[in-house]
Amino acid sequence: MNVETKVGIFVIIGFFMVAVTAAVFGNLELNSKDGKTVYFRLNDATGIRSGTPIMYKGLKVGEVKDVMMKDNQILTRVNIYHEFEIPDNVRFNVKQSGFVGQKFVELEVDSNVKSQAPLQNNYEYDGRQSTANLDAVMAKLNDVAEEMTVLLKTFNEVVTTDKSKDALQSSISNLKDITDSVKNIVSTNEQNIHDVIANAKNMTDMIEKLISKNEKNLNTSINNIAEISQTLKEFTGSVDKLLVNNHDNIDGSLKNLKEITDKINSTMDEIEKITNDINEGNGTLGMLINDNQTKNDIKKVVSGVSSFFGDNVDDNEDRMSLYATIGADYLFDAKSVNTGRGYAQASFYTDPKNFYLIGVSNIPVINPNSPEYDIYGNKIKNSELAFSLQYSHIFYNVFGLRFGIFDNTLGLAADIYPLKNKDLAISLEAYDFNAYSNSLDVYTRALIRWYFYKGIFIQAGVEDVIGYTNRMYMIGAGVRFKPSDLGRLANNMEKESKTQKAEYNQPKIEPENEPVYKEYKNTKSNIVKENDTQQKKQNKLNKSDDFFDSLVY
Repeated sequence: MNVETKVGIFVIIGFFMVAVTAAVFGNLELNSKDGKTVYFRLNDATGIRSGTPIMYKGLKVGEVKDVMMKDNQILTRVNIYHEFEIPDNVRFNVKQSGFVGQKFVELEVDSNVKSQAPLQNNYEYDGRQSTANLDAVMAKLNDVAEEMTVLLKTFNEVVTTDKSKDALQSSISNLKDITDSVKNIVSTNEQNIHDVIANAKNMTDMIEKLISKNEKNLNTSINNIAEISQTLKEFTGSVDKLLVNNHDNIDGSLKNLKEITDKINSTMDEIEKITNDINEGNGTLGMLINDNQTKNDIKKVVSGVSSFFGDNVDDNEDRMSLYATIGADYLFDAKSVNTGRGYAQASFYTDPKNFYLIGVSNIPVINPNSPEYDIYGNKIKNSELAFSLQYSHIFYNVFGLRFGIFDNTLGLAADIYPLKNKDLAISLEAYDFNAYSNSLDVYTRALIRWYFYKGIFIQAGVEDVIGYTNRMYMIGAGVRFKPSDLGRLANNMEKESKTQKAEYNQPKIEPENEPVYKEYKNTKSNIVKENDTQQKKQNKLNKSDDFFDSLVY
């Protein structure tokens, strides 16, 4: 081999070594792979250049090919090898192996973004670049180091003065004294501290056991409170909605109620006028009432009725009693359908716990969709007459059960008397089991009645509670009295008449030996005795009535 050949071979080997060195130190791979070209939009390209490796879960999956500007953003062209499928929800983070090692790009999955598909060829993606990188951290560390230097310099200037040294020594001495005091307190009360810790541990164990034992009940209570809150919220919303939707109807009902009240006031004025005429003896009724013979006849009839029903019986527990009730109700609903109902009842008490009720009432025909006349030209009636015949038994002076005929149909009812004197009664009635108003085929009525002054009462309730077609609301008032009340009225009228007559016919006082004076004396004595007898009888009746009023509502 001649010299020229050796020189040529040496030169070729030298060029080969230079190429290998350039490839290694220039981050060029001799075995570069083809792949997909993907673009990432970034805000900062610090540390990124051509050839920077792309890592994904510890594997090299590609490399950076180029870095350029586009629309005031950095666009990085990346080559992803074909054998790797990277999801499209990755973050583009620049990292460095160690403090002086090679920089690389780490693709991390962003859990806040859902992946739709793998990275697509020639497609631009938002790199969602992390703001935390090593260069920024190093810059922050430099700023912190500078601030620490200034702080230490200031601290050194403050501490190195004699006054600061003395204050620091004094503070250290005080801290030592405080530490010794705390140590003495702890050593002195060591047993108490142990007891407190033990008690706290026992209490914690008890609470834990209590909670674990009643966990189911607590959860149930919490769920019940949540359900109650939701129910109240729904109920409030329903009430608000009902008030809004029926505002006009409510205004109309209040207007009608005012008109009815005005009519009642007018009627009361007329009644008062008639009563005054009767008291003055005007008219046929006034003459009859003010006539002494008529009053005596009425008294005899009423006294006979009272005697029959036991008003004069000594045993108040066993006597019978009769009550009469007269009332009127006003019914209205949300459809502006308004009507009235009147009724009269007689309650016959065999004893304080049992009574029979006989009544008659007019039932309003409630059908707002029906015409005024039928196909034959006959006017459709708006009410019909109904009869009631019921039996009731009162248990423990609190709860009553009634059954019998309710408005021409069979039914039953329950009465509750919350007050001892039965001035308040709550009733629920169910009858007409062939009613069409609801799926249960029963007509129900709920009402509450309050006797606020002697025999005068007011009441309110709901008609057709379970159903919906005929549901209406009711308010009413009435009065209840006994035949003995009429008897007392007749006695009072007779007593007043006799007193006036005695005063008018009082004779002049004559000497005791005169026959006229003796006759006057005997007459006066008889009048006094009769008045005493009437007063005793009246006291007995009042006592009996008070006792029985406390037993019936």
